[in-house]
Amino acid sequence: MEIPLLGELEMAVLEHLWAHGTTDAKDVLRAIGEPRDITLSTIQSTLERLHRKRLLIRERQGHAYRYATAISRAEFRARAMAAAAGDLDGADAAGVMAAFVDLVARSDTRKLDQLAELVAAARTQRKPRR
Repeated sequence: MEIPLLGELEMAVLEHLWAHGTTDAKDVLRAIGEPRDITLSTIQSTLERLHRKRLLIRERQGHAYRYATAISRAEFRARAMAAAAGDLDGADAAGVMAAFVDLVARSDTRKLDQLAELVAAARTQRKPRR
């Protein structure tokens, strides 16, 4: 799944769902819409767009839908980072990878070990080019 570009409201809705789990448009309105003076129809449209982008799943309950995220926050971030790195070539890609490794190393050396394990696993699973 490719991560589509998202607006600020779409990201706020996703963050709300990641934090609070399954919800409906009225709950999102109370949490996100009212503080921003956004209408229910705008919230419903945003939920619909996220559903069409396959970032939300929904289930009809009565006359309304209940929404949940289709992917976790971690998976979303990983795919967004992979997409950003994949758009780079040569020195740019190397710089992004180096910055990522530096960030991981500064946050927790155990994560750097996990990254090394993931790289090693990817190498063993990779099919040789012919």
